[in-house]
Order: sequence, then structure tokens, then C-alpha cells
Amino acid sequence: MNQVFSLKRWGNLMRRHYLENKRSFLFGILCLLAAITITIGFGLWTGHGLNENGLINIYLIGLFLVGAVFASSSFDALQKKERGIAYLTLPASHFEKLLTQIVYNLIFFTIVYTFCFYVMSELFIVSAKHLAAIDPDHYSYRPIEWNEPDSIRDSFWYFLYVFFGVQALFIAGSIYFKRFSFLLTTCLLVVFVFFLMQYFMLLEAHYWRDLNLYFHESALRTLGAGPTKVYALPKGLAFGLKWILLLGWAPALWLVSWFRLREKEI
Repeated sequence: MNQVFSLKRWGNLMRRHYLENKRSFLFGILCLLAAITITIGFGLWTGHGLNENGLINIYLIGLFLVGAVFASSSFDALQKKERGIAYLTLPASHFEKLLTQIVYNLIFFTIVYTFCFYVMSELFIVSAKHLAAIDPDHYSYRPIEWNEPDSIRDSFWYFLYVFFGVQALFIAGSIYFKRFSFLLTTCLLVVFVFFLMQYFMLLEAHYWRDLNLYFHESALRTLGAGPTKVYALPKGLAFGLKWILLLGWAPALWLVSWFRLREKEI
């Protein structure tokens, strides 16, 4: 028998996880629908109209926030001794347990959240169009202009790639922290982002200040009285580094989570 992964054993674990949490999933979906209704409906009902660009922003904020809360509860069973012992002694490998949480937190959650948001937003879009046609002085509707410069289209998918990494971080946090995993992981994320921003600010202040530099398509240019100098990575290397930085965080954090789960003791 394969000690790392068995499709049949993993399928049984997936089914067990669903049966144990189906009521929580249903309650979560109802709360999600209510939250989406209140958030989108507030602007429409107060007479501010509906802007589809704003809907995309609400979608992304909710995706990150609700997804982080959901992911931080992935290994709640490890927070209590009795449940933790029962969970760790389940007839499944640590890889299968981690894979189950990844599937439910990343794939299942994203699909359900997107479906709920799409259904509710479409209902509000129909209402907004109807109200704007009847009373254009008090209601308005503005669709997304995908072809506009600097539209959300250019950055939407990058936000989704970052979301994968954030989800992986909160799954890892649910293993590392016995209590208050959401708050502690959030603090860790804020500290990391803060120091990362400080690092780039120091680079700009001490190394780039007198060079008047700017980035464009993986190129570093110096502008001054003399000739312009351009420092650029090869296209293949720049392409590879770009996607490693965008997508590499999630697999790295999953690997860290797997090693930590293997060493976990109650």
C-alpha cells in the first residue's frame, strides 16, 4: 500500500470531510449570500447606482477576506487535544490530509464564492439597469469597459495568483498556531508586507535616488544628462522569474505545511 498517496484512501477522506462539515458549508454559503446582498445592495438602495468595476473590487476584497477566514480554520481539529489525536490517527497520510484542505480551501471555496457572487451580482445588475431606465436622475449603471487603459482586466488575474499564496499562508498558519490562527497569521502577513515595502523604499533611497530609474517590461533604465542606459534580463529568464514569483509562493508554503504537519504533536 502506498504510504504517501492512495486515490481510494484520499477519496474516502474527501467524502468524510464533506459529511462532517456539510452543515457548516451550508451555513457559510447562506452567510456569504447575505453578506454579498448587503454589500452590493447598500450602494444601489442608497441611490449611488451600480458600477461593475466596483463589483470586481468587492469580489476581490471578499475573496481575500472570506478565503483567509476559511483557510485559517483548515486544521481546527489540532487546536484541541482529543480532536487532534483523533485527526492525526486517521487512516490517511499527511499528504492526503493536506491535499484535502487545499482542494476544499482553494478549489471548492473559490468556485462556490465565485458562483454566489456571480448570481447575486447579476440580479443586482438587472435591478440597476431597470432602475436607471425608470429614474436616471437617482440611479445609474456603468458596465465594465474592458478595453479602457489601466482597466481591471490588466491586474485581475495577478490578484488571483496572489490569492493562491495568501490561502497557502493561512493554511500553514492553521497548523503552526494552536489558537487565534487567523489573527496571528494576519499579523505575520502585515509585518512581512511592511518590511518588504521598507526594503524597496531603502533601495530607492540609497541606490536609485540619483539615477532617476524606472522599470518597464523587466528593464531598468537610467535617465540623466548623459545617454540613457538600459539594463534588461533576457526575455526567457524574465518570463520565468515573473511566474516563479507569482506562483511559487503557494507550492513553497504547501511544502512547509506538509513538513510541519508530519512533525505535529498534540
